Amino acid sequence: IYPLAVASHEARNQEASASSRGHWAERILSTMRSHCDALVEQALLVSNELIRVAILWGEMWHESLEQAYRRYFYYEHHGVDAMLSVLAPLYRLLEQGPATANERAFVAAHGDELQVAYDYCNQFSLTGNEAHLQLAWERFYTVLRQLGRELQEAKTLQLEQVSPQLLRAQDLELAVPGTYRADRAVVAIQGFAPSIRVMTSKQRPRRLAVKGSDGLEYVFLLKGHEDLRQDERVMQLFGLVNTLLTSTESCARLDLGIQRYNVVPLSTNSGLIEWVP
Repeated sequence: IYPLAVASHEARNQEASASSRGHWAERILSTMRSHCDALVEQALLVSNELIRVAILWGEMWHESLEQAYRRYFYYEHHGVDAMLSVLAPLYRLLEQGPATANERAFVAAHGDELQVAYDYCNQFSLTGNEAHLQLAWERFYTVLRQLGRELQEAKTLQLEQVSPQLLRAQDLELAVPGTYRADRAVVAIQGFAPSIRVMTSKQRPRRLAVKGSDGLEYVFLLKGHEDLRQDERVMQLFGLVNTLLTSTESCARLDLGIQRYNVVPLSTNSGLIEWVP
């Protein structure tokens, strides 16, 4: 069900034509709801909340402000439009309002500065006075520096702060990501670890633990800012190669199989990778 959730998320965030993959995913999920509504709702909840945890508001704004800065200063005559096109979706997100303690803290710390900067951008659109853009970037740059310091200091995330819905998601029907096999008993999600470790690398992936109904703990790397769909295809190819390598007795004796790990895309820019010790 996770690939359907990915396509459904894509459909909600893009203009999809009647023949698009996202449109058909929505139709399939709608049909599935008539048979197993709880499972579909759980899959969408878990997928959406993991996406929320993968890229927090502070990280979204830090990345987008850096991108907007590059577009504003290097796109020459089209720089302002390019800059605003990057920031517009994040301002729409602010208008929708925060849903978690982490998002409320972000708004309390940076909401006023970002709103003033946005007002200056609007004034520039009306008057063409570049002084307004300079004032806007003074505000943007202040927020960018503050976010840079905050992101460096954050080493762990508490699920209660970043996704209370995920913390309350217990005893689900939904399988632990990457474990479903048609010929085996389903290992369902019993719960998520309350604390998530942030890895010290540029994209700041998270180490996330999920407790399964079999009593085991399943550990994943939750990655944001990266499309894992190609990685998933590579793992599928390796699976096919392994099948071919074990198809004859002589090859099977040589133990030539490629080690694989589960890759579960959640959206076009986030996903889960099985933690390999």
